[in-house]
Amino acid sequence: MDLFDHYFQIILLGIVEGVTEFLPISSTGHLLIAEAFLGVREPDVFNVVIQAGAILAVVFIYWHKIADLFGSLDKSESRAYVLKIFLAFVVTGVIGIILTHHFHLKLPETLAPVAWATLIGGLVIFAVEYVAKNLYPHDDVSWPEAVLIGLGQILAGIFPGTSRSGATIMTAMAFGMKRTAATQFSFLLGIPTMFAASALDLVKYRKDLTSGGHQLLIDIALGFVVSAIVAFFVVKWLLRFVQSHTFNGFAIYRVLLGAGLLIAIAVHPSLAKIGEDENPKQKASVRIKDEPTLTAPTPATNTEVTPPAPAPDAAPAVAPSNVSPAMEPAPTPTTDAAPLTPAAPSTPADASNPAPAVMTPAPDSAPTPAPANVPAPQN
Repeated sequence: MDLFDHYFQIILLGIVEGVTEFLPISSTGHLLIAEAFLGVREPDVFNVVIQAGAILAVVFIYWHKIADLFGSLDKSESRAYVLKIFLAFVVTGVIGIILTHHFHLKLPETLAPVAWATLIGGLVIFAVEYVAKNLYPHDDVSWPEAVLIGLGQILAGIFPGTSRSGATIMTAMAFGMKRTAATQFSFLLGIPTMFAASALDLVKYRKDLTSGGHQLLIDIALGFVVSAIVAFFVVKWLLRFVQSHTFNGFAIYRVLLGAGLLIAIAVHPSLAKIGEDENPKQKASVRIKDEPTLTAPTPATNTEVTPPAPAPDAAPAVAPSNVSPAMEPAPTPTTDAAPLTPAAPSTPADASNPAPAVMTPAPDSAPTPAPANVPAPQN
C-alpha cells in the first residue's frame, strides 16, 4: 500500500467519526464497519484521539452557551443546569468505573453485537418518537431526568452500536423533554464525558502512542483535524434539523443497516469475527492489512554436492582427452564386490606392447580420487 492510499483511508476514517459521533447512529459501529470495508485495523489510541477531535467541535459550537453558564453561576437556573450536567456525568463515570474495574466488563467489538444494537436502537427510536407525542413537552431537565440520562450513556458503553447521543437524547425525550432541549443537554453532557473517557484511554494506551513511531502520530493528527472539521458542520446541521424534524429517518437507517448486517453475517459467518484480535498485544502494531514484513535473508552454506555414483552396469568412464587413442587401454570388467585399487606401472614384456602412459599430477595439486565403479587400466 502506497502512502497516498494510506492517507486516503485515514481521511475516510476521520470523516466517518466526524459524521457519526453526534448523530444517533453510533460512531463505534460505523468505524468498525469502515475499517472492515477498507481492510485496516487502526489501534485503539487512534480511535480515541479522533473522537476527541469531534468533541472539540462541539466546544466551539457551544462556546457562547458554556461561557454564559459559567459566567452566570450566581443565578439559580444556570447553577442548577451546570450541576445537573455534572450529576449525569458522575452517574456515568461511577457506574462505568464499577463495571470496568470491579466486574472486569470487556466491551464487545465484533460485528454481530454492533448489528443487533444498531437494529434494536432503531426500533427504540421509533417507540420513543411515538410516545413523545403524547407527553407534555418541557425545556428544563429535572434532577431525576439527569440521573436517567446519565444511565442512558452507560448503555452506549455496554452495547457498542447503541450511540451515546442517541441513548441520551431518547432517554430525555422518553420523559417529556423537547427534542431541541434534549439534544442540547446531550451534547453539553458529552463534552466532559467524552473528554474524560478520552483522557483515560490515552493513559491506558500511552505505550502504543509512544511506540507507534512518527507515522502513527501523523495519522492521529490528520484524523483528529478531519474529524473536528466534519463534526463541526454535522452538529450545526443537526441542531437546525431537530427544530422541525423527528429522528424517525435515523431510525429507518438503523433498522435497515442492522438487518442488513445480520443477514450478511448469516450468509457469511466469517463476518461475525470482524473486530476480533488474535493477539491483543500486537493490536497497536498491526495497522495496515497485508503490510509487507521485512525478513533477513538466510546465508548460503558452502555445501559440496557429491554426484551420485553410477549404477553397477554403467558404461566405463571415458579416458581423458589428452590420452592418445593408441595409448588407451582396453577396459577389463570387474565385479562390484572387488575393491578397486590403482594399478602399479609394470615393465613392458616387449617393445610391441608398450605400457600405457601414466598421468603424473602437478607437484602442488592433490591427486584426484578415481570415481567409484570405474575399472583401472590394465597392461
